Amino acid sequence: MRRFPLIVALLAVVAHCAPRTEALCQSPYRLNTSQEVVLLSSGVVAGVTAILVQGHIDPLSEQEVAALSRQDVNAFDRGATWNYSEKAGTASDYLVYGLIAAPPALLLDQRIRDDWQTFGVMYAEAMLLTGATVQLVKGLVARTRPYAYNPDAPLEIRTSVDASNSFYSSHTAFAFAAAVFLGVTYSAYFPDSRWRPWVWAMSLTAASAVGYLRFEAGEHFPTDILTGAVVGAAIGYLVPALHRVEAEQVSVSPVVGTRAGHLSVVLRF
Repeated sequence: MRRFPLIVALLAVVAHCAPRTEALCQSPYRLNTSQEVVLLSSGVVAGVTAILVQGHIDPLSEQEVAALSRQDVNAFDRGATWNYSEKAGTASDYLVYGLIAAPPALLLDQRIRDDWQTFGVMYAEAMLLTGATVQLVKGLVARTRPYAYNPDAPLEIRTSVDASNSFYSSHTAFAFAAAVFLGVTYSAYFPDSRWRPWVWAMSLTAASAVGYLRFEAGEHFPTDILTGAVVGAAIGYLVPALHRVEAEQVSVSPVVGTRAGHLSVVLRF
């Protein structure tokens, strides 16, 4: 949750220029005020709710930790309960931070730098939605992490509040959200670039490595990692798709009536 205020602050800065519709370089993306309001408010509401929900999670007691049994874990996930590695956990931290920093590095190119407002709003929305969603689900599910089952892990870690935040993996979700966002936007800005396959391959390989390291660290079960990868990739793809100029196949907007309001999602074929 430490990243949540930073993401909101970034979104507030770049959204100040949201009315701009196109960059001088004919951007493949454009902003829509009502759509940005929906995405921003959804992320903020989910984030605030996550903070409230996680505030009610109590750490496991020593007796509860001692009572944990690997046999209570499904066969697919059970192998993770033998894992614990501080080095793997630290490596996954550095790798996910590098992935999160990768899309903003595209601003080194003049074309994307001319379109920094649209690009910045999209990426901030993707990160905000990824962080808020994962933390909300963590608080609602409160799944015990694999290392809590492992006596090789320090007791103070096994009895911490964070030991109940296993589902789903925030590192993996952020890694895949950033990796897919990078691949999608790079391909949109540079459709003829010969580097497109390499950008996709390197970013997805790095994101997969994050998931593997979280498993080796004993931080997450395979199902946590797979779910994080799917959710993160979906957000990383859908946020830019909602902003595409040429087709505008997907649109999101609030609809307010005399008696009630609802969210309109339109798909055009």
